[in-house]
Amino acid sequence: MDKFKGLASVSIADGRTCLLWWDLWEGQVCAQAYPKLFSFAKMKNVSIKRVLSPMAIDHLFHLPLSSEAYSQLLLLNERLDALQLNSNRDTWTYIWGSPFFSSSRAYKQLTGHANVPPAFKWIWKNCCQHKHKVFFWLLLKDRLSMRDLLGRKGMILQSHDCVLCEQNSRETLDHLFLTCPLATQFWASLELMVPVFHDHTEVIASFRRQLNIPFFMEVIILGCWGI
Repeated sequence: MDKFKGLASVSIADGRTCLLWWDLWEGQVCAQAYPKLFSFAKMKNVSIKRVLSPMAIDHLFHLPLSSEAYSQLLLLNERLDALQLNSNRDTWTYIWGSPFFSSSRAYKQLTGHANVPPAFKWIWKNCCQHKHKVFFWLLLKDRLSMRDLLGRKGMILQSHDCVLCEQNSRETLDHLFLTCPLATQFWASLELMVPVFHDHTEVIASFRRQLNIPFFMEVIILGCWGI
């Protein structure tokens, strides 16, 4: 709720829908702007309309107030005295400049903006079947049910070694798809040199440069699917 409150601000008219302490009005959230005074508040969810109606101060706050809380009360009173309520409804506006809520815009605001490697975008723009795309997305996220992952999840297996070679190597993503003799032989048949990168997205970028063809992603995805 506090994150949602940060998405919307209110232009006060009748003050019925605006909470004194929790809503963003005139650029501030009073619970954050006046923390000392808020600690004495009796009604945490009181509206602006009710606060400006005739009411004794002991109904709003636990008395006596501390000196810091009293100083903040004077500042809050100045803001409240400047308000002119009318019969119109309060107007809510979201930070993207519209009075209408949008799930997609709220999602972008709440999740922020991350630098997504191009490989994740290439997955969904190729011509592979959907099951192949999902498979490769799981591969990049290290969510395929490799023996290494099953071991990390606590599953008891007879062996965690790769079943495609006799190197007694743990079946990890890097080993199975890059360094296993079967994998290296497959990539070599495509005249691809496997780079020494710990980041799988950088490996894909290297394969893209080496292949230098429009359907490079289809080759990589279906190659890993075949392995």
